[in-house]
Amino acid sequence: MDWLTIIGSVVALAVLAGIATGLHYAYWVKRLAVVHDYAERHDLEMSDGVPITLRRLAPPPTPREPPVLLVHGVAANHRNVDAEAGISLARYLHGLGRDVWLLTLRSGQPGLSARQLGFVNYRAMAEHDLPEAVAFVRDRTRAETVDYVGFSMGGILLYGALGRTIESAVLGRVAFIGSPARVAPPHAYLKKLSFLPRFVFRGVWLRFWARMSAFIVEKIRTPAHHHIYNPDNVRPGVAARALVNLIEDVPAPLSADFAGWALDDGIVRLNGEDVLEGLGAVTRPALFIAGAADQVARPAAVRAAFDAWGRDHEGQEAVEKRFLVLGRDEGCAHDYGHGDLAIGDRLEEELFGPLGHFLASKP
Repeated sequence: MDWLTIIGSVVALAVLAGIATGLHYAYWVKRLAVVHDYAERHDLEMSDGVPITLRRLAPPPTPREPPVLLVHGVAANHRNVDAEAGISLARYLHGLGRDVWLLTLRSGQPGLSARQLGFVNYRAMAEHDLPEAVAFVRDRTRAETVDYVGFSMGGILLYGALGRTIESAVLGRVAFIGSPARVAPPHAYLKKLSFLPRFVFRGVWLRFWARMSAFIVEKIRTPAHHHIYNPDNVRPGVAARALVNLIEDVPAPLSADFAGWALDDGIVRLNGEDVLEGLGAVTRPALFIAGAADQVARPAAVRAAFDAWGRDHEGQEAVEKRFLVLGRDEGCAHDYGHGDLAIGDRLEEELFGPLGHFLASKP
């Protein structure tokens, strides 16, 4: 066999593999896609040229309470809080008569240019995406305040923005779901890599691989499954659909942010300052929710933010705040991991209910 034949065979196999991959990808995306409708969509360009998107469910005719802004986590888009029927926080709150808005941060935008990807980092989202989104919702609804619910990174961003780019006076009631104020690597020995420079950490291209593997995610169980979520706490089929509908890539700058914090001392910093330093003066009512078995946002890491919240006012009139852990010891059917805080089987009863009650509470 001559070299031309060998090269031709390799090229032919590569083409066939590419076609098979494309067909596999398209088939499972079509089969597992869950399409949602929204009453409004607003695509906004930030001052650094990177887009964010705000979506709105049909507003109530006469809203009695402030609008609610829902903000997703890392490696996800707005579907993080609007997965599908029965496990959508957005639809649950809408059913309670709330004016619900969903923010898709720059980190949840597919198809960004190489230049735009360079601006996807924690600082940019805390300094641009969050304040611009809050201001837009207030302007559009003519509301004095906005209730805020952050999932994971969506809450971590508010830790950094409060008192810096967002004044607490524009917020009403605030809820954090699995939002750690301290981050750690999955294994302690990885801290030995703290000497690595920032440029070493590359983007994590999850969107493609999540969609490629969705068909088999529930057929096998690995230690990685339990690190991300508790499979026993998720209905069959839900995890596969979540991989197709809500997972996004983690661009290199944002990946470097999280890796830098985790491999160093675990402190989340904005412009070199511990984000918890700005929480002591905050007096807004707050609910902090953690999963008992969450290995991404461990209860103690979420508790750190709870403890810091309103700390400067201790000994004065108490700041309204609550720390809730979802697990068997607290009466839940299962101990919650991280992902099942978004797609768990009994979310309406065990998470949405308490959260909705908190948001509706009056001072």
